[in-house]
Amino acid sequence: MGKSNNENCLKKASNAISNGLQTVFFRYGRSIATYPWIYIVVCVVATAACCVGLMNFYSETRAEKLWIPQDSDYVKTLKWQSENFPNNQRAELILYEADNVLKAEYIQEMYRIRKELREVVVTDKYGRSLSQEDLCYKVPVLATYEFQEAVGQDFEGDMDSLPEVQAAPEMGCYELNLLDVWQDNETIILDLTDEDVVRDVNAANTSATLGFPMDFIGLLGGVQMNDKGLVVEARSALTTILMEVNRTEVDMGDVGTGEGLSEDVDLELYEWEAQFIRVVGNDTERPEGLNVYLQSARSYGEISGDTIVGDVFYLAVGMLLLFVYVQVMLGKFNLVETRPVLSLLGLVSVGMAVGVSFGLCSAFNVPYGPVHSVLPLLMLGLGVDDMFVIVQCWNNLNVAERRKEMKERVGLALRHAGVAITITSLTDFVAFAIGASTVLPALQSFCIYCAVGIIALYVFQATFFVAWFTLDQTRMEKHRNGLLWCYTHKHWTPNACSQKDLCQMFFSEIYSKYLLMKPVKVLVLAVTAAVLGTCIWGVTNLRQEFNPVWFIPESSYLYQFISKVQYYYPESGEKGLVYLGNLDYAAELPSISLLEDKMRKSQYISSVDSWYDGLVSYTLDTTGENITGMAVNASFFEEMLTGFLFSGEGGRFQQYFKFENDSIFPEAIVLASKFGYQHIILNTSSQRITAMDQMKSFVDSANFSGFAASIAAEYSNWETDKIIAEELIRNLALAMAAVFVMTLLLLASFISSIYVLLCVVLTLVDVMALMTWWGLTIDTVSCINLVLCIGLCVDYSVHIALHFLQIKGSRDERVRVTVKEMGPPVLNGAFSTFLTFILLAGSESHVFESFFKIFFGVFMFGVFHGLVFLPVLLSLIGPAPYNTSSVAAMGSENISSEKELVINGHSYTQHM
Repeated sequence: MGKSNNENCLKKASNAISNGLQTVFFRYGRSIATYPWIYIVVCVVATAACCVGLMNFYSETRAEKLWIPQDSDYVKTLKWQSENFPNNQRAELILYEADNVLKAEYIQEMYRIRKELREVVVTDKYGRSLSQEDLCYKVPVLATYEFQEAVGQDFEGDMDSLPEVQAAPEMGCYELNLLDVWQDNETIILDLTDEDVVRDVNAANTSATLGFPMDFIGLLGGVQMNDKGLVVEARSALTTILMEVNRTEVDMGDVGTGEGLSEDVDLELYEWEAQFIRVVGNDTERPEGLNVYLQSARSYGEISGDTIVGDVFYLAVGMLLLFVYVQVMLGKFNLVETRPVLSLLGLVSVGMAVGVSFGLCSAFNVPYGPVHSVLPLLMLGLGVDDMFVIVQCWNNLNVAERRKEMKERVGLALRHAGVAITITSLTDFVAFAIGASTVLPALQSFCIYCAVGIIALYVFQATFFVAWFTLDQTRMEKHRNGLLWCYTHKHWTPNACSQKDLCQMFFSEIYSKYLLMKPVKVLVLAVTAAVLGTCIWGVTNLRQEFNPVWFIPESSYLYQFISKVQYYYPESGEKGLVYLGNLDYAAELPSISLLEDKMRKSQYISSVDSWYDGLVSYTLDTTGENITGMAVNASFFEEMLTGFLFSGEGGRFQQYFKFENDSIFPEAIVLASKFGYQHIILNTSSQRITAMDQMKSFVDSANFSGFAASIAAEYSNWETDKIIAEELIRNLALAMAAVFVMTLLLLASFISSIYVLLCVVLTLVDVMALMTWWGLTIDTVSCINLVLCIGLCVDYSVHIALHFLQIKGSRDERVRVTVKEMGPPVLNGAFSTFLTFILLAGSESHVFESFFKIFFGVFMFGVFHGLVFLPVLLSLIGPAPYNTSSVAAMGSENISSEKELVINGHSYTQHM
């Protein structure tokens, strides 16, 4: 009794909502059909108004703004870094590859490229010509500035005794370049032999240009050594050129696009980087056997943007395929009942929804990210399904309803279709609204764009498309040509072939007959169980990994460069920095020493490069006092630090400090400092997360009196790896809970809702296993796809479940009628979505490729569970039908002997 009462309550609630919506949509449909042009104009004007927001459109490609929670340690440290050690450097990288790069002709080619780069000139807004020398990042040239010899050995702390030369050392462009072995001397380089190159590279340990110690062997990859430990061959050589952002110009608003993983850049440097790409990428004078790869600071954002533009091709072709498909499914093969104009305008309404989504989101400063490029294709798939529902409801009007005037018929069609598209749109909207609560900015932004787009699509399909449908139907009833509406066909009758429906014939005469045979039922259950068991094993092997490099097309020069670097320099673990704020450095030297000791003992850290070690050695050499692990007085610390930073070993650490008044003189009062470290090679996500968390714990346990934190470029990805699985589980659980509540209200049957949820869960398990076997991982893109899967695959099963509840008879009889009448619309809806993404198989974009693979799984497994497994399950242990056998009439409508039932917008007749 309690169960029956519960189901009656559910049914009453469902009927109340459904009847209320039917009344609203009936009146709305009548209004549209009465004033179609007014509604069309209002929709167009509203779209144009929303598109004004595109003036505020911007594309976000910075990793820290896309893939990391904004309250994370990484983002907080990055903010502190920007205030204390602003990132004014932009790295330009060149990788030379050959069977042996240590040949004279290859070294000479490196010099030619370097010389050509130095001849590149850009013009600023004042008309001045700027070269690499003017734009590069500069450091003191120790080879010409002999501070140590002037005061270093006899330094006793008298600052007034320092010579004037200390204030203006010669500055040089900072490069890590094999050419510095020969001090960039053209005469020497052009006279080199192969033997000279190998000899000089093995002997050099100091930059002949800058005077700093330099590990030239470390610039080589694929190194071969002889039995004496000397290099004889190398497969690659890496060059790093540091350029400096003009912060004054940036602050004045004269900036480049700001794309990429770097911060804003002044226009002059941004233009120079374009010339860098042109010069290094030009292989017309390149010696045979030498390959050159490059990466500029502007490369990531530029290539990401080009990829988005390139994806427009897939969007255009996808729209063409959909247009043909929609025309075939909405119309018939004759000159009058064909609907090319209506099909095109239906796709236009999808474009309008995309415009509203982009415009409104841009107006409210919601950024556009790399995954957003797939949004138009997603909207196409959903929009086409709504179009099918509306037209199908029109076609299912009974004989009495078809005699009514146009506005009444449109109201009756929209009465059913409006409720259906409301349910499906609301399901998808809820799934994305829940996704927007994530802490990952890229996923949050995408879900907001989708949620807005789905609501806009819902409004336009129920308004703009219906208005044009009214005009098109009026045209058809006057026997006007489907393409040329002004031409009328006299004495027209449809040909017999155009009235056949092959899809319906298949489900009615073949599929529904054989599916319910006992051997087939056993086979279906066995296959479902076998697939589930196999897929559970597959899910256990699904990896959790994220890398922004995947968003770069494999054919791009940047992807090729990164691949070569990873191949030739695999021993290079991730480098990081420890930042220390305004501490009492003299008193807290023991804490710094303790922190370094822990870092050196860590199994995840290969090396530590700290100014503290150099300061200890310098103090011992200068004063004979060993201050390892000891606190010192402030004046002594300032004296030793000043002398150390102007010594040969300590000069490179000058940039590692921030001093009061931005100067080491007259007193070395430190406001902030940093030192470097390097991880070992970490091959798994769990190792990376553990290493990152351990490093954070080391810094926290030091208990510094001021700011202290560690950071590395890859920590942005590792932070994402750390939370992505948790976010996925959370989003899927919330989305499934919301969908379950909605289906429970719609079906008014707890058992049927459980069956629908079971189909959704089985589909998700199968799709996640397919991800494993197809080389995908748990990342932000797959999170988006899997959340979307819930909103799509639930439609496949809920149609079948609700239809089954509406039919009386034995279980097999009810399933047979259900499959006959609901099979075609379910299959058409699924196929239209799949057709939208089929061309993505050829995309080089990680986003598009992932969407194709996952949606292929959704189509395959979702349709299997909705049209194969669920009907068999219902035929065996399906719930009883609803107790009622009548449907309330709308107003004063006549009820014929054939009663029309509507399941999510798909109408059919039940014989009373």
